[in-house]
Amino acid sequence: MHTVARKVAVSCWVLALALAGCAMRPKEGGVGASAEAAPAPAPLASAAQAASPPPAPGEGPAAVARRIVKKASLELSVDDLGTAQAAATRIAEREGGFVASTTRDAVSEESRGTNGTVTLTLRVPADHFTAALEAFRRLGKGGGSEHVATEDVSEEFIDLDARIHNQRELEAQFLEILKRAAKVEDALNVQRELANVRTDIERMQGRRRFLEHETALSTFTLVLSPLRPLVSASFRDVSSAVARAASDSVNVGASILTGTIRVFGLLVPLAVRLGLPVGLVVRTLRTRAQRRRLATADEVG
Repeated sequence: MHTVARKVAVSCWVLALALAGCAMRPKEGGVGASAEAAPAPAPLASAAQAASPPPAPGEGPAAVARRIVKKASLELSVDDLGTAQAAATRIAEREGGFVASTTRDAVSEESRGTNGTVTLTLRVPADHFTAALEAFRRLGKGGGSEHVATEDVSEEFIDLDARIHNQRELEAQFLEILKRAAKVEDALNVQRELANVRTDIERMQGRRRFLEHETALSTFTLVLSPLRPLVSASFRDVSSAVARAASDSVNVGASILTGTIRVFGLLVPLAVRLGLPVGLVVRTLRTRAQRRRLATADEVG
């Protein structure tokens, strides 16, 4: 809507300037004089076409071909990380590409090549996408995963070319109005609108260049990890297992001792509180029973 309002404003400016030019032109009588008079100024559309620079290669809507963004992500298990990384680099260079970034995540220097992972980001020409993908697949020695994605951006290319073309025509019209502006205020307003138009053109051209780069070069992301055997044992693994078992036994013993102390700490106060009354009752009953036995024995004697 903003673009439509801008074009309407431009048309009003053009119409006002054209009427002002016609009013200032001197009148000459007679049909012959009218025929010999200089021709009227060309329409603004023709002036805009003459003032606007020719479109850059590929900016015309009809010049846009099919554009596809290709990306692939592979997780591969390899025998040796260094060897696989060098092989992936050679494949990319052989297909006319390059390594964009490398990330290594190793556990330690001693375990380099047997632990950790290596992540490679490679850019390969889109025409060599299939060949490079097949070559990268052959680097894997075991299980892994693969994800391939494509995106058709041809419609966005066509839309950008059409918008850039329209903005260039609008820029030419503003330049023509700027030449005819008689007031400083009018010239400043036109320059402000002209700056907005040129900003839009640069933004759309930047987006177009980005899409051109993305469609020209496909992107591969390789995550290389060492191939681990199903069963493996070493002195380090055995010692680690023994250390873990000893630690677990110590922890269990400490837990048992702690639990016993807590139980005794709970039972002793209960025994003191409950044991004294019970002991007194038992002693009283025994004393009475003993007195009865003595009394019975005296009576019998």
